[in-house]
Amino acid sequence: MAFKRALWSSGYTYQISCPYCGTSFQYTDRQLDFRPWYPNGFIYCQRCRKPLRHHEIHAIHPDGTPVYSSIAEAEQAVYAGFAGTQPYAQPAQPQASASYCTKCGRPYNAGTDHFCSGCGNKLD
Repeated sequence: MAFKRALWSSGYTYQISCPYCGTSFQYTDRQLDFRPWYPNGFIYCQRCRKPLRHHEIHAIHPDGTPVYSSIAEAEQAVYAGFAGTQPYAQPAQPQASASYCTKCGRPYNAGTDHFCSGCGNKLD
């Protein structure tokens, strides 16, 4: 079964250094290979032929300067196409007025909850 290369192109050139042999080389996203275990794609080192993971942080301008200054900025650019999503959204924090179950530690509303939703413990 052959895997199909993505039909899109960002238009960027990428520069990566191989951690195995130290070779630095440039590639485009048209040269990426995709497999289920490399969801962002991978490229083979031109010298030692080891597979290297692709990431948008490796994008460079034609003059050689990096496109993104941090991994967070690169991930925000990648996820910008998905409306209303965040790559690593923090879970909602419990309210400061919440109480915690004495048996399992799960938060609950002291005024409305009578039993813990996690363990079923009777709440005071």
